[in-house]
Amino acid sequence: MVMRIGRTLPPAASPLHLENIVFGVAGFFKGAGIVERFEDELKAFYQVKYSFTVSSGKAALVLILQALHEIHPERDEVLIPAYTCYSVPSAIVRAGFKVRLCDMVPGTLDFDFDRIVEELENPRLLCVIPTHLFGMTADVERVKSLIRRGDIFVLEDAAQAMGGEWDGKKTGTLGDVGLFSMGCGKAFSTVEGGIILTDNDRIGRILEKRLAAIKGYGNFGCLKLFLQAVALSVLINPKIYWLPKSLPFLKLGETHFNPSFPIRRLSSFQAGMAKKWKSAITKLKAVRLVNANKIAGYGITLPGGCRGAIPNLIRFPVLVADAETKKWILNKSEKMGLGISDGYPDSIDGINELWDFPGGNAFPVAKDIAERMVALPVHSFVNDNDIRDIVQLFQERSYVEK
Repeated sequence: MVMRIGRTLPPAASPLHLENIVFGVAGFFKGAGIVERFEDELKAFYQVKYSFTVSSGKAALVLILQALHEIHPERDEVLIPAYTCYSVPSAIVRAGFKVRLCDMVPGTLDFDFDRIVEELENPRLLCVIPTHLFGMTADVERVKSLIRRGDIFVLEDAAQAMGGEWDGKKTGTLGDVGLFSMGCGKAFSTVEGGIILTDNDRIGRILEKRLAAIKGYGNFGCLKLFLQAVALSVLINPKIYWLPKSLPFLKLGETHFNPSFPIRRLSSFQAGMAKKWKSAITKLKAVRLVNANKIAGYGITLPGGCRGAIPNLIRFPVLVADAETKKWILNKSEKMGLGISDGYPDSIDGINELWDFPGGNAFPVAKDIAERMVALPVHSFVNDNDIRDIVQLFQERSYVEK
């Protein structure tokens, strides 16, 4: 592929500014108290009894699963959508549990609820993880309504949906326990980071004990975070992004199954960066919503399952006609620097390391989504000219298909 030099949109972006970095440095010198303050703010805003901050959304998921397993040690299987971010099965395997899959309703990013009913009869099932993929809100309430027994938990994966809502309730608070990610390209970023929220006393107390035994980043780790924040604040700009994107060893935009990752407490540097997190989320959400509505105004539609207004998207997912159309759009976008990206490279049963899944067509809808999904950028670097170029690309392909 020919390397592009020139303005290039990142697929997703949560910009970091000098102010964020200054707040981070100040937080580093204030120490652990700044982390406690951030967690108290989260509890107050989300109206939950417990909040914990850790090094990533994956780390949050591992800790939650281990806590749930402590409550029901006889259960060791976790049910997830057959099409989702690879971080989810990575964390399940990292925690020592087995991945179970449920296919999706055609044309949506949510569970096939008829198939969930069958899975809920599994005596080894520890929890179900509905996922707000790209910020598209999953029907957590319906999952909860199908669970008859009290020994199966609902773990809400809101990693990509911080700041979102469902029927007036904040995402992250809809299940027995929920999580957010503050990684690069999420709704809000502190370089990396994860948040756990729960109102369940039993889960909360176990997490408190587990978190007390986990170490933080240390001075060298904070220095590394500082350097990453400085680099991201510069390189994420479309005028510069072509440069890191052209370096293959950075592997930008690639998706990998990797259960080897650290689990740490959030650092005071990251908590400092989050000083104005509520206003930042509001502003970033508003910009993404404006851009998403502009794209939708040209007739480009979200997958089904989105009720009413457009949700808090971090990318605008689109199911195109077929795999050839997807390939054509991605190639054109690459040449034009439009930031249109693949979703995830395959359904979860296609991950080679998860060898014990039945192959082939066991999850045909998820496989179809993987073959046809593209995601459009809606972040604050996207302007009206970018949106017109993206729309024209889709219209041109439609003409070619005729």
